[in-house]
Amino acid sequence: MIYTHRKEQNQMDVNQLLGSKTVIFDGAMGTMLQEKGLEPGTLPELMNLKAPDVVLAIHQGYRSAGAQIITANTFGAHELRLKDTGFTVEEVIDAGVSLAKEAAGSEALVALDIGPLGVLLEPYGTLKFADAYQYLKRQAEQGQKSGADIILIETMADLEEVKAAVLAARENTDLPVFCTMSFEAHHRTFMGCTVESMVRVLEELGAAAVGANCSLGPQELEPVVDSLLELTDLPVIVQPNAGLPKMEQGKAVYELTCEEFAAYGLRFAEKGVKILGGCCGTSYQHIKALAEQIRGG
Repeated sequence: MIYTHRKEQNQMDVNQLLGSKTVIFDGAMGTMLQEKGLEPGTLPELMNLKAPDVVLAIHQGYRSAGAQIITANTFGAHELRLKDTGFTVEEVIDAGVSLAKEAAGSEALVALDIGPLGVLLEPYGTLKFADAYQYLKRQAEQGQKSGADIILIETMADLEEVKAAVLAARENTDLPVFCTMSFEAHHRTFMGCTVESMVRVLEELGAAAVGANCSLGPQELEPVVDSLLELTDLPVIVQPNAGLPKMEQGKAVYELTCEEFAAYGLRFAEKGVKILGGCCGTSYQHIKALAEQIRGG
């Protein structure tokens, strides 16, 4: 594959980062936006254009906490979700990646975030694989144009959607692709995908890192982590929630302390997990505690 000078530099940066002992990702965006006043029903991705200062401040908080990869606020920035908002996929992604790049500076990398499309693919639903591929291709292409260093495909449950997303990214960009799925307490995704099936498919498709995020806290996710480390030689990425949530006054409350979260992170790193971050319920404090544990204080 032939890279332009800029792409070569980005690729070298990613390889260099993965060559370090443990890489620290950032934490939750959605819950942080809610704390800062995101109205119920408002798409978080639109904040890139409607309240960029708020999104930038969150990215900067994670960067200051020690995150080496900043995740753009683009999780649901696809055509199906944005079609009635008055904003295009390109506008939302460009704004999101630009904000993440501003916060990352020269010492951190930026990941374009791609989440599920929110519509079931055939045969479980009505969305055709080819159509899903086109929606995801549009996201991936704009992410590279806007200057992302990595494509992070996360919170997936359906292996067919994973295939569509990874193929769309790999066939239409030069960026390394990280992919994580969300596993339930029975160690399968909601759609029944096993860790073994995920690993086999992602290795065949050329993913640069594989792993798990969301759904569970680190304690509940540990058996999945062990399976990942046993099944693949690729870098393993783990981004758990801050424990299992409890509903209090209509809100999800995550009770795992920053210190407990960081202790699990250190445990995972010692087992061989290469990339660690946080998902729902995590904050700057969780990532700061994690970074301090990993780097020995």
